[in-house]
Amino acid sequence: MRLYKYWAVERQVFTIQGEQKVGKCYGGSNESVDDALQKAKAKFEKVKRKIAGDANAFKDYEVDIREEILEEISSDAVITRNRYGAKVLNVSSLMILDIDKPKPSLGGLFAKKMDDKSKIYEMVRKLAASSKYSRYGFRTYETFQGARVIVLGQNFNPKDSGVTAMMAEFNCDPLYTVLCSKQECFRARLTPKPKRMGLKSRPIPFPREADDPLLDQWLDEYDRKSGDFSVCKFIEQVGANLPANDIVRLHDELTGAAIGRSLA
Repeated sequence: MRLYKYWAVERQVFTIQGEQKVGKCYGGSNESVDDALQKAKAKFEKVKRKIAGDANAFKDYEVDIREEILEEISSDAVITRNRYGAKVLNVSSLMILDIDKPKPSLGGLFAKKMDDKSKIYEMVRKLAASSKYSRYGFRTYETFQGARVIVLGQNFNPKDSGVTAMMAEFNCDPLYTVLCSKQECFRARLTPKPKRMGLKSRPIPFPREADDPLLDQWLDEYDRKSGDFSVCKFIEQVGANLPANDIVRLHDELTGAAIGRSLA
């Protein structure tokens, strides 16, 4: 997982089309602030190469997760707070699928009478019943937009091409799939989006460069309101009859998956 305990920012002046600009790059490290600063400076050198016309400057660039670490559950699972305030579960080997839409190929008269979420559930059932995936257990959850599926039965590497292909076969959100590979982890939002709770959104800067009492007040209000909503609702487990592990049970508890509150 590309999560770091220490962060630093590097500001430099550079020139684009004859005009001077002030830019900044962030660097993360699990060793020290000094090491994070060196990584920020190295990132700036890539930016300069890109401006100078080097098309390969960011060819091997991996995406850091620049979020505050709230809790380290284990070496494989960490909870962070994202850019709009929600708490997020980051896991290095537990596959989590984010599915907003059913496969366009799911046809038939019966399917046409189903809503999109029901079509997603049916798609997961059919794939889980296939010989290709029968050894896995698939826990399906309803979300505000579509469905979330947690896959049991194996540790998965999000950078593996086979994992990417599997995510595509389940019609997983393409951007999420790319980010899983680049960030070297799977992610699942644990608390609601602010707007869905009627709370005005605001950006959550990280790392913070100064105290912000208004931000602290907003976060307190966000955390209070979050208790009135669920992020997902457990629908069913299909495929292999495998037990939920500790991380899955924690996910279910923190998302309110079994409580039946309004989804947000």
